[in-house]
Amino acid sequence: MSRSKLWAGLIVLFGAGVLTGILGARLYIDAERMPRGDRGPAARHERIMKRLTQELSLTAQQQTEIDPIVTWAHVAILELRFSHQPEIEDILAKGMTDIKAKLSSAQQAELDRMYAELQQRWQTSRDYLAAKKKDVMP
Repeated sequence: MSRSKLWAGLIVLFGAGVLTGILGARLYIDAERMPRGDRGPAARHERIMKRLTQELSLTAQQQTEIDPIVTWAHVAILELRFSHQPEIEDILAKGMTDIKAKLSSAQQAELDRMYAELQQRWQTSRDYLAAKKKDVMP
């Protein structure tokens, strides 16, 4: 009787592990498929300000004074990044051409989808940059 209880317990434990793994994988996959708008440049700016506010215990006045500086630095970094964007895209296009030669047609289509998502993120950053350029300190 005790041997059957041991086996039953092991089976239940194994089943619980399998279910936990399935649930965890499902949650991870769902999180990866969520739109990345909440991770874009505007959200990045908000996270920087939140972290500075929390870790430095900024007052409301300090937050008001520091926010334009963070915006200016963020815009300057994006401008630098986009000034090199043509070079980045040339390198990426060569790499993708080389990778595609090693892939099946289905994999090539998936790679094209991934690249389209990357281009959309770049466009979101460009749009953010254009909107913030007029707000930046001289």
